Amino acid sequence: MSAEATCAVCGRTILAGERVHGFVEGAEERSVCELCVARAERLGWRPAGEPEPERPERGHEGRGRLRRLLHRRERRPGAPAPPPAPAADPVAAPSKHLRPIAPALDAPTPFERAVTRFNSSEAGRTVAGLTRTLGRPWVSVGAAAGAPGEVRITVAWELSWYQWGVDIGDELRPVFQIDKGRELDQLDHAARQWNASVAEGGKLSLAAAPAAKR
Repeated sequence: MSAEATCAVCGRTILAGERVHGFVEGAEERSVCELCVARAERLGWRPAGEPEPERPERGHEGRGRLRRLLHRRERRPGAPAPPPAPAADPVAAPSKHLRPIAPALDAPTPFERAVTRFNSSEAGRTVAGLTRTLGRPWVSVGAAAGAPGEVRITVAWELSWYQWGVDIGDELRPVFQIDKGRELDQLDHAARQWNASVAEGGKLSLAAAPAAKR
């Protein structure tokens, strides 16, 4: 794989040595990072190497029986004429040229994008190392006050905490440290809303963590 290969879902550059999953969208092959496998499956992409499922023809048998029944009724003397077919609703009928729009939940949220960038940054590697030494921390991911385009990530242990910022509007700007301290009471209330966690491999995940002392 080229060093410039990117994930087809989140657009993040695939790092050297990072596990990559292959998917097929229609006839196009896609490379997907470890964090976006579930999202690719929700989009209906097929894992590479799996045979394309057969699509049985549906409705032909029923339509054939209906045509035969109408034909017999037409041949019977005195049989009433079949009712006219209902007119198609021009508003409700979907166009065969339109592709269905994927649900909004399939698109990565700003918090998900921020966590993905954080995990691939130097700050993410720092948290992974501290986790091996200090144990699993409490994690909060939220909007930075006064900066609508930034996401603030707070990682805290009993005797220390760190805060980093991720600029969603500038993909080239590196993850930057905002502050650090020793007491949880130094954190504002929003930063102590523990809505994320650190997995076994040291990666941040938007999953609820155990309640921390406030």
